[in-house]
Amino acid sequence: MFYRRLKRTLAVVSALRSRRHPCYRFSAFFVCTAAGFDSKNPGADPAGRRSAEMEKEEAFKIEISDGLLLYYDRFSFYSQKVVMALHEKNLPFDSKIINLIKSEQYQPWFLYLNPRGEVPVLQDTGKIIPDSARIIEYLEDNFSNGDTPRLIPMDQGPEVRQKVTHFRHVLQKAPQDMLTTGAMLNQHMLRNPKTPFFAPVRKALANAEKNGGKNLRQYAEKNPEHKEVLLKKAQTREETYKKLCVEKNFLGVLEEMHVILEEVEGELAKHNADFNRRDWWLCSSRFTIADVELTILLVRISQLGLEHVFWEAGKRPYIERYYERVKLRDSFKKTVPGTLVLLKTILMTQAPIIIGVVAALALVVGGAIIAAKFA
Repeated sequence: MFYRRLKRTLAVVSALRSRRHPCYRFSAFFVCTAAGFDSKNPGADPAGRRSAEMEKEEAFKIEISDGLLLYYDRFSFYSQKVVMALHEKNLPFDSKIINLIKSEQYQPWFLYLNPRGEVPVLQDTGKIIPDSARIIEYLEDNFSNGDTPRLIPMDQGPEVRQKVTHFRHVLQKAPQDMLTTGAMLNQHMLRNPKTPFFAPVRKALANAEKNGGKNLRQYAEKNPEHKEVLLKKAQTREETYKKLCVEKNFLGVLEEMHVILEEVEGELAKHNADFNRRDWWLCSSRFTIADVELTILLVRISQLGLEHVFWEAGKRPYIERYYERVKLRDSFKKTVPGTLVLLKTILMTQAPIIIGVVAALALVVGGAIIAAKFA
């Protein structure tokens, strides 16, 4: 019943959106009412009957938006790729934060949107698009004219287009999930980790990796409609944890990343050798989807405290220069959250790590204020 009503809701929204006149832009209250939902009591039915399934419906939280609505977490690697793409394309969007620390991605209402329990998810009124790669392709196919530039240039010839596609695929193969997990399990290899990976957060994440499979199995039992998918995720999580607890295996992940970044460094070096291309990004004079992929990967490496492994001290000077340059872009500043955002997130989460994190962040923020005063 819950899913039937939800589908009816999205169908109604889609029908309303197809009529562009402002009078059809109803609020969420009216749309949900039309589909059979009571805004004050989402689990009530007209006859006043109640059941266990109706109790479940009270958790209904699907937002209604006449336009783009992004479900995401600010610190999620894949979410950041979509957020940066949206800003690069100058696309306005509404957002709903899915707090991964609180495991909101495994709530029944969100599992309806994405049975894998992963962010981001894009809702274009009646359409639901999960997975960052699919979302960006959807944006390219449906929002690439006028003030919304393409992230895969179609007017710079087949060579540029092929290069963008090539590097996008190369960078998508980067084992960033294993890089993050391995970094949490081999913290002695990190140097100067940044937001959000402060010591208390790293400790909590390492513990979360240890219990990740067990927790997923519990969510699988609570959500029988998605049990098979969640159990597969639990098995993968357990295997990854067991593998990356061994430092030698994490070194193998670092080596995979070296291979990818070496190809990127080689491409950037070619630009430097050509005076007319010195101000190019990875594949073109324009910022492309390949640059979005590369930027967010470099952000994660930097946040983890692995810059010294991959580009500092002259290891890859062109990547280091690229990263300093890309941090000046407006889309970067709007995408990558800072320390104060992390503090707000932790305070709202009420997680067990709150005392340690708040203390650590207080020192960071306080030190920044003092430094600014005497600068």
